[in-house]
Amino acid sequence: MITHPVFSNLKLHSNGELYKVLGVGIEKRRTMHEWPLSCVQELQLYNGTKWIYKSQRPPTVEASFYEHARSDLLPTHRYLGKFDHCDTMILEYIDAPLLCHKGCEEKDFVEHGRQIVTEIGHIEGELPVYLDISSQDAWIDFAQMTLKNLRKLADDGRFSLISAKAIENLKSWVQSTNTLKTVTNGSRVIHSDLKGDQVFITADGYRVIDWQRPIIAPPDVDFVSLLVSQKIDLMKYVDPEIIRIYGFLRLYWAVEAQLHLFPDQKWPLFQKWALEAINYIKNTVRL
Repeated sequence: MITHPVFSNLKLHSNGELYKVLGVGIEKRRTMHEWPLSCVQELQLYNGTKWIYKSQRPPTVEASFYEHARSDLLPTHRYLGKFDHCDTMILEYIDAPLLCHKGCEEKDFVEHGRQIVTEIGHIEGELPVYLDISSQDAWIDFAQMTLKNLRKLADDGRFSLISAKAIENLKSWVQSTNTLKTVTNGSRVIHSDLKGDQVFITADGYRVIDWQRPIIAPPDVDFVSLLVSQKIDLMKYVDPEIIRIYGFLRLYWAVEAQLHLFPDQKWPLFQKWALEAINYIKNTVRL
């Protein structure tokens, strides 16, 4: 086991340990993405094959999701166990273009998006999720908790740019009849952080990666997320209420990251995320 050189809470397999798993030595090992909760590396083996190696800390549920899910949308994978609190796994290296690199016209990208959202709905299995907001009670409890924690961050100065009035206005919206109806109408497991750089287009269909925080919510939240990643005008294609719910889920993640995941550090990035999330709600409803 080795410790990440910057994020000491992240533990990873050494090259020797990976050799025992893969049966082939590692020629090159390249970090593709890293932050305090996860590290993703590309492994090039001496036999010419490539794999993706991933180590990640809670609250992600990706390893468990892969274990229970049945779908051709998901990459092949192999769980390698825990190092301290880190789940480690090997994933297939997908040699195919990403959706964001296809150079699609807007109408084609939208068509891809709708198809991907539909196929996510066909994933089978007893799927573990990070969050469930599919019932009226679950949504209200979730929303009230989020706003209470948001107020705490505003009061202690970590989210100083968010006013008490903005928070009060959000309280009225989360309990409105239309919001409650939209949340409870047809919710199911979704990716919740879907972007164009997480979708590969292979010869036999889509592959969707990074199932770290799947949730139970309205399916078109994924569609909004995908359109946002491509900077497409949401109002042309999506019910405004879905856009607001997407915004509130982003607000929740900003609050959760600052208050619970990294409580000892004031990260301006998290406040920026929160302000952007509130704007998604404000731009589609008068608060």
